[in-house]
Amino acid sequence: MAKIKLKKPQRKDRDLFIDLGAGLINVTDEILDEVGEIAGDGGELIIDVAAGAVKLFDNTADIIDWIAGKTFILAARKVHDGRMKLHDYRRELIKLFMIALIGGTAIIATFALVTDYEYAYNGRTLGLVRDQQDVLEILDLVSEELTQEYGSSITINPETDITFTPVFSYGKEIDDADTVLKRFTYMGDIQAQAYAIYADGELLAVVESEKIAEEVLDKVLDNYLENDDNVEYEYAGFAEEIEIEPYNTSLANVTSKNAAYNKIKSGGQQEVTYEVVAGDTLSGICEKLDVSLKELQSMNDDLDENDTLHVGDKFVISQEVPLLTVETVEVSTYAEKIKYETEYKESSSYYEGEEYVTRAGKNGKARITARITRHNGKIVEKEVLKEKVITEPVNKIVVKGTKKVPPKKGTGTFIRPVNVAVYSGYGYRWGRMHYGIDLSCSIGTPIHAADGGTVTYAGWYYSYGYTVIIDHGGGFTTLYAHCSQLNVNVGQKVFQGETIALVGNTGRSTGPHCHFEIKKNGVNVNPSNYV
Repeated sequence: MAKIKLKKPQRKDRDLFIDLGAGLINVTDEILDEVGEIAGDGGELIIDVAAGAVKLFDNTADIIDWIAGKTFILAARKVHDGRMKLHDYRRELIKLFMIALIGGTAIIATFALVTDYEYAYNGRTLGLVRDQQDVLEILDLVSEELTQEYGSSITINPETDITFTPVFSYGKEIDDADTVLKRFTYMGDIQAQAYAIYADGELLAVVESEKIAEEVLDKVLDNYLENDDNVEYEYAGFAEEIEIEPYNTSLANVTSKNAAYNKIKSGGQQEVTYEVVAGDTLSGICEKLDVSLKELQSMNDDLDENDTLHVGDKFVISQEVPLLTVETVEVSTYAEKIKYETEYKESSSYYEGEEYVTRAGKNGKARITARITRHNGKIVEKEVLKEKVITEPVNKIVVKGTKKVPPKKGTGTFIRPVNVAVYSGYGYRWGRMHYGIDLSCSIGTPIHAADGGTVTYAGWYYSYGYTVIIDHGGGFTTLYAHCSQLNVNVGQKVFQGETIALVGNTGRSTGPHCHFEIKKNGVNVNPSNYV
């Protein structure tokens, strides 16, 4: 194949190429000016690019100087024509590029302004904040507030408990620090690591820590322990099987130490029966049982406040009782009374049915050492270990009459109501009439009916004090005054010699005595003429 020899570029072609290069430089300068006006600081970058292009052109010119030919010149002309066309569209392209750049920046800035963070606790959304630090910076304060509010030590882990989600927040309320704090402190379902107290497998209470659970149980125990040198405890514990176990729950279910104690101390209910005894009234029963009449009626549907109470009637009431049974076993030394016994003796000096105490009984005293088992303070078992009598009891002696009871009606004859001498007789005394006789004796001495008959008065009688009046028939009545006790009622029939009252010092009296009067057909007579 024949070799083609390239001709060295002629002077005329070289000058043309140089002119083209100079034109390219001028075009570049014009483009840089335009870009400088549109792009500002971006023009420097274009200048650097153009300078590099000039340098590249110079180097290329040197090469072309010895290798260029007609073919290269034709190619250069085509390139030149292309560049000229590019020059026509360059301004528009730069403008479009800058518009797109500015628009994109504006969109990004706008999205950033309306994008905030949705914060949540263990998956529960609470609110919106501008920045995550608005939540993270107050978590310690949140924990402190929760601890004070619920009495439990609460720690929130920002890595595991708190999550953030970017959201478009335009038009939504953004929380400040105070609002974030309130949202956390008002949230009762915050999870807490607590401890549960179980009795025989049944949940009693949930508290903050194992230590507090133990303190609650100790306080329940202490409620039934006595600080007494004469009591030595062999055992103090619970009848139930007690367990303290870790317990995961919401904060609202964790109770304070005092609340747990009060619940265990009186959280149970138990029905008890009360039996009416002599002297009971509805108001008195309510006071004994510490309930209102309305509460008593609600527990006994058939109870009416106007009903008459009878001994032996029963009422059912519901009382608070502990949820736990505190069992104590103690060895205690204490004084205990020894009850006296009653001895009965018969006497023909008294009528049948009459009884007189000739010697009052007196309890003795013993020193006891015993092992006592209690449940919530009540004795359930007692074992006497040692007993020493300190004082022997004195038995009570009662005399029962055996004499046949006479007829309960007047006989026409009278006996002295108290078998003692008269110390003040019938007639004028201290300037006024004394219508009876005074029989002086000690308070409590029995007063006997002077004759059989029917009681017409028994009660307080003006200056006479407690008084009994008996109608014996045949126009005769007797009066017994200044009594300390009345043993008969109006309408009761009595026989001669029956005890109707006891000597006293009531009413207008100068000392213990029985004032005795007899009336015949309504007119006072001298009792000394009849007894």
